[in-house]
Amino acid sequence: FGSSHCGANHFCLGLLGWSGLDFPPNTPGATTLYSNIVVVNRLRRMMRAPRYAVSVPALLRSSASVRAASTLPAPQFAPVKFQKEDVEAVMKELPAFNFYEIKEPVPNPYQSSTLDRSILLDPPAPALVAPKTEFSKLENGLKIVSVDKQGLTAHLGLYVSAGSRFETSANFGVSHMVSMMSYASTAHLSHLRTVKTLEQLGAHGTATCTAGREEIVYKVDVMREFVPLVIPLMVGNVLFPRLLPWEVKAAHKKVKEAQGALDADAMVSELLHKAAYCNNTLGLSPFASERSMPYFTPETIRSFMLDHFAPERMVLVGVNVAHSELSKWAMRSFADYNAIPLKKRDEAKALYTGGDLRMEGSSPFCHVALALESPAWGQAELASVTLLQSILGGGSATASGLGAGMTSRLNTQVVKQSPYVESCAAFNTSYSDTGLFGVYGVAQPDKAGDMCAAIAKCLTGMTSVSKDELAKAKAMLKGKLFRQLDDDCHLMQDLGTQVLLSGRYGSAADFAKAIDGVSEADVAAAAKKLLSSKPTVAAYGDTHTVPHYAAVEAALKA
Repeated sequence: FGSSHCGANHFCLGLLGWSGLDFPPNTPGATTLYSNIVVVNRLRRMMRAPRYAVSVPALLRSSASVRAASTLPAPQFAPVKFQKEDVEAVMKELPAFNFYEIKEPVPNPYQSSTLDRSILLDPPAPALVAPKTEFSKLENGLKIVSVDKQGLTAHLGLYVSAGSRFETSANFGVSHMVSMMSYASTAHLSHLRTVKTLEQLGAHGTATCTAGREEIVYKVDVMREFVPLVIPLMVGNVLFPRLLPWEVKAAHKKVKEAQGALDADAMVSELLHKAAYCNNTLGLSPFASERSMPYFTPETIRSFMLDHFAPERMVLVGVNVAHSELSKWAMRSFADYNAIPLKKRDEAKALYTGGDLRMEGSSPFCHVALALESPAWGQAELASVTLLQSILGGGSATASGLGAGMTSRLNTQVVKQSPYVESCAAFNTSYSDTGLFGVYGVAQPDKAGDMCAAIAKCLTGMTSVSKDELAKAKAMLKGKLFRQLDDDCHLMQDLGTQVLLSGRYGSAADFAKAIDGVSEADVAAAAKKLLSSKPTVAAYGDTHTVPHYAAVEAALKA
């Protein structure tokens, strides 16, 4: 990449295949001694080299951005410039951290303290600042979004626009491979040191990486004072992973473990997507399989990351962290390194085919999903379709009480009408260029046919919605939107997904306004459009009474 300075070469050493034991060659102060100050010294080395000016191609406008709804506000991303900083001054900002903690057990001085008495000697004054969503962007194109709710636990997420829909026949399952190699050896930390550092920070149980159909997400929950230590560690996963052959080989066994961990709900989701998008894009499974083993290699993973892991396709999200801190440490994590250059990629539009897919499984029940094609994220009909989901609702034979959907159509017309139906619920999943709307039900095997007929009747009845029913659905949906703001993990997911898919962010208030603007005619029109598409049927478990695809199709046209 046209530079001989050691900091900028770390990208080449990491993703282009250097496989040393612990440090890249010629790294100043490289050592293999496991001392108490090694981790902090490595952070020091990360910022020692002078700033390298990275030449970044112009940001390519993704198809998702073009499809974003114009009614959503376009956020103003504050630019964050790369800066040359004094290392000693930067090190003073790091929180106190000891890699090793060897302490003698001592009695708990707070054992008799009650919850109504503070154990803090100098309790900090509360910062009564209303949470607000803030946006910024690094010079290399990485978007940064945060909301500080003054919580003690920071939720960090790094969202990458890469997933199974971008795979080919030469690398099926590579997204899952990338996730399985997360938090392993990087150019600065070995696998052992990465794991031990997360353990010492109390984040070893919350550090995850999940591969989906359109995104790969790295997440870490940590006490907010340790955010400066965790951000460089997260960025190292996408900037300079080592992908050591023995670590990749050790991950092979995780493929079978992941397949075995899939429950009935996950299997229905897999079958549904494979049938709805047969042999294309979203129909490709985000899980690696046995056929992926021959090319589960460092070269396959490295090639996929080089094609898709450019910072322009990433969003760093933080909840309960100051935006200035998040932006500053993200800048420092990238400042001295060549990020992966942005490559133009072929983004084939998802082709909805509809279809039927069934699999016999070990479940004693019959799990059935009936789905139709729904609008993509950002389209105007999305509010109407989401209201239809609320109107259909759902229910369970065992669940009752507030928020259990006791008065919804599916509960009153399907669950309560048969003692053989265990549960039934409507769903709507939106992607960047398509979506799936439908109903998922679980019943005793001998009565699965009756349940499917009742579900089809509910779906065809969507074209008729009363004024009172729509008003109730609006109130329920808006209440759910605002209640979800209290869930930090859900808020982080919402921020990351919206900005990654469209480059825009709509708050709960924005969506509430869109919901209020939906009329009965809009809902009826959306229902007719849904029913005009070919149905998709997916069944798992004991499927011997599930109706033929043609019978389901005829019932939805009746």
